[in-house]
Amino acid sequence: MNKLTDTKINIRRLGKTLGLICNIAELVFILLTVAGILAAFTSLFYPDAISHLNRLFSQNSVYRLLLHFAGLTQMEPRYAAAIGCTVTAITFGVLLLFTRIFKRMLLRLISSEKPFTLETASAVRKYSLFILILLLYNPVIAVILFLMAYLFSYLVKYGALIQQKADETSRIQGEMIVSFAEITENKSGQTGQHIRRVAEYTKVLARELGFSPEETENIGLASTMHDIGKLMIPSEILDKPGKLTDAEYGIIKTHPTYGGQLLENVEGDIIRLARTIALEHHERPDGRGYPGALKGEEISLEGRIVAVADVYDALTSRRSYKEAWTEDKAFQEIVKGSGTQFDPRVVHAFQTAYPEIRHIQQQYRDA
Repeated sequence: MNKLTDTKINIRRLGKTLGLICNIAELVFILLTVAGILAAFTSLFYPDAISHLNRLFSQNSVYRLLLHFAGLTQMEPRYAAAIGCTVTAITFGVLLLFTRIFKRMLLRLISSEKPFTLETASAVRKYSLFILILLLYNPVIAVILFLMAYLFSYLVKYGALIQQKADETSRIQGEMIVSFAEITENKSGQTGQHIRRVAEYTKVLARELGFSPEETENIGLASTMHDIGKLMIPSEILDKPGKLTDAEYGIIKTHPTYGGQLLENVEGDIIRLARTIALEHHERPDGRGYPGALKGEEISLEGRIVAVADVYDALTSRRSYKEAWTEDKAFQEIVKGSGTQFDPRVVHAFQTAYPEIRHIQQQYRDA
């Protein structure tokens, strides 16, 4: 787990805590606003109740200012009490409005895919100043909530700085991955736009399986390196026009292992994901895949997704050793392999999203 992930978790935990506090505060402010309105009417029509209502408004800072500077001391007690109760109701109404605005901002923040920006931190800091309105009624609570909100704003700012570094790292990783993918594609003159199509198929399947937009993009980018290990395979074997011998096929089957080795010591989340995909895109749920003979859930979901995308594109593409299969025949082959060669969930996603996959196939057709 990297520093950015840790910060996201901390942000969301603190955000949920503040959200819970906001929910409780909302309920309290609603009750106190209603109580203030009822108390105003009570003080007008039941003067005997004023002494009991005194506690509600007597500590209100605005009321105390009015008491001294607006001549409320000269006013009939029931009217002065009604004003005090009304001012208190308005105070709590304003606090209720602010609390709802602040809670909505928190919810947007903790549910956002990229919640960390300096603009967001500045907004949280600005909104936290409104908490000081609570000084009008209870300074202690105001100071505590203000410090919590202000601390939250600095945590968001810290996250934003980490996010900037992470974005820069991702950009560098992306450029490196694209360069490696181009080298891999140029290794053989037969692959055409295979890598591009597999990446696009992968993104379609990832979206269908519920991955977030950011995760989908990362999986698509990482998938472009699924065949990076073929850099270590002799070209005469990769481009052989006829059927491979058992020995040659054995050499071809080493490319996932080579891919894992090439990416083993490279830092970065996307690179680590690319290494997983490179190692596992020829594994099968029934354990008959390679290089690790992994089974079922032992294979990463990303590896299972790329397995379907890779095989479908290989089947529908022309190679020196075979003609391209028809789309319908390749589709049926993928469906037939559900549960043995391919993960049933991924196959179902493939079937559901097949019209989009066919569109991508036409869009990036080899010349």
